[in-house]
Amino acid sequence: MNKDELKRLREIEERVAAIFLREGLNTAAVDFEIVPALRVIEGMAYDYPTNFSHWSFGRDYDRYRTIYEHTGVGIPYEQVWNLDKPRAFLAETNPFALNATIIAHVFGHVDFFLANHFLRHARTFSDIATEARHATRRFARYEGKYGPEVEKTIDAAFSIRWHQSIDPLLIESGEEATRAQLLTAEEARWEAKVRQRQAMGKSMTSEEVRQHKEAMHQLEAKTPPCPTYDLLHYVMERSPKPLRHWQRDILEVIWNQSRSLAPNRRTKILNEGWATYWHIHVMRELASEGVISPDEHGTFNKYNAAVIRPHRKGFNPYQIGYYLFEYIADRWDKGQFGREYEECPDPLKRAHWDTGAGQGAAEIRQVRAAYTDQMAVRQFLTDEFIRERKLYLYATVEDPATGDYIDVVAERRPEAIREVLLNTLTYLGTPIVRVEDGNYRGRRELYLLHEFTGYPLDEPYLKGTLEHLYFLWGRQVHLETVEIVDPPNQTRKVIYSYDPSSGHSRKVE
Repeated sequence: MNKDELKRLREIEERVAAIFLREGLNTAAVDFEIVPALRVIEGMAYDYPTNFSHWSFGRDYDRYRTIYEHTGVGIPYEQVWNLDKPRAFLAETNPFALNATIIAHVFGHVDFFLANHFLRHARTFSDIATEARHATRRFARYEGKYGPEVEKTIDAAFSIRWHQSIDPLLIESGEEATRAQLLTAEEARWEAKVRQRQAMGKSMTSEEVRQHKEAMHQLEAKTPPCPTYDLLHYVMERSPKPLRHWQRDILEVIWNQSRSLAPNRRTKILNEGWATYWHIHVMRELASEGVISPDEHGTFNKYNAAVIRPHRKGFNPYQIGYYLFEYIADRWDKGQFGREYEECPDPLKRAHWDTGAGQGAAEIRQVRAAYTDQMAVRQFLTDEFIRERKLYLYATVEDPATGDYIDVVAERRPEAIREVLLNTLTYLGTPIVRVEDGNYRGRRELYLLHEFTGYPLDEPYLKGTLEHLYFLWGRQVHLETVEIVDPPNQTRKVIYSYDPSSGHSRKVE
C-alpha cells in the first residue's frame, strides 16, 4: 500500500467516524494496523494480538496458513478486539476498497462493543490484552521450569473453559457467600413457619425440627452449597489436589479469557450483522459523496455479496444478522408490532400493514444494546423471515440419475430451524454440565451432572474430559448423564467415572 492510499484511508476513517457520530452511534479511537496476512492468521488462531503458547493455537495457525497459502483464501478480512482501546488488523493483501469497507465494519463492531450490555460486561473482567501479553512471558518461564506439566494444565483448563452459566451476565457468588445466603433464607423460612404455627396455637413436630436441622447441616457442609456451572472456577478454587501456584495462575488467565470471550460467542449474529448493516450504509454514502470511485464501489459490492451470501453447509451469521436488522427496521417503521398487529386475523391486511410509525431506527438500536443472539432468534426469527431468507437445512445426497452429489433441502419447517439455531446459540456446542458435589461419598470426589437437552454426550470426548478433570482435581471424578435407548425417545441414567487406578467405568441405573 502506497502513501497516497494510506492518506486516503486515514481520510476515510475520519469520515466514517463523523457519519457514526451524526447517526448517534458510539465511536472510539481505533488502533488500526495494516499487517501481513500471516499476522491476521496469528491473531485469529491465538484469540488475542499476543497470547501464550499452546499446541491448539499452533494447530489452528498451521491449518489456516496452509489453506491460505494453497488457495489464497481462508482468512478474515479483518480482526478486531473489544479492548479498552479497540484494536483491528487489516490484511495488506486486501484491495483498497475492501480496507475502506473494513474501516466502516470495524466502527460498527466498536459501536456494538460499547452499546451491548453483554459486550460491555465482557470488558469488566480484567485488562485482558495486557494480561495475555504478560502471560506469554510467565507461561514460557513455567514451561522451562516445570516442563510437560504446563501443557497438561492448559489442556485440562481448555477442556472445561466453556462450561459457564448459560446466563451471560451471571456472576456466581463465592461459595461461602452463597452458603450464608442460603442459610439465612432457610432460617427465615423456618422462623416464618414457627410464627404461623404459634398463631394457630400449635407447635412444630419433632420430625419437622429434625428436617430443619438436617437442612441446615446440609447447607453448612455441602460443597458447592447449590449447583454451579462454572466448572473451571470451581476446580480452581476447590481442588483437593492441591494445585501449585503456577497452575492456579494458568487457570485464572484461561478463566478470565474465557469469560471475556463468551459474550462474543453469544452475540455473533447480532455483532456481525450490525457491523455489516452499517458498513453497507456507510459505503453507499461514501460512493454518493465521491469519496470512493464507481470502480471502488463495484469492488465493494463484489466482496459484500460474498460476505452476506447464504451458506448451505451451515448458517452464515453475517447474512442472518444483516437481514434481521433490515427486517426489524422495516417492520417497526411500518408499525408491524404490538397487540393490534399481532392479533390481526387477516393475513392480507397484515402483509400490507403500514401505520407510518417510523420507529425502525430506534428499535434496531435497542436490539443491538439489549439482546443476545438467542433472545433475537426467539423474538424476531419469524416464519416469514425464515421463508423469505430461505434459512433451510441442507443435506448432501447422491443424484441417482447422474451419480453426482447435490445439496437438497432436508428441513424447511420454521419451528425446526429455530430449534436448531436456539440449541446452537444457547449452548454453543458445549453440553450443560454442573457441579453437584465436590465431596461425593465424603471422599472429596467430584460429581458432575449433565443436563440432557436431547443430545447425548460424545463418549470419547467425555472420557478425555474426565481424565483432564482428574489431573486438576486429584480424586475420582464422576459424570451423570443419560443415554437414549429403545424404544425411541426413552432414556436411562448412566454414570461415568474415572481415576488412574481403575481407569474408566460406566454404570447404568
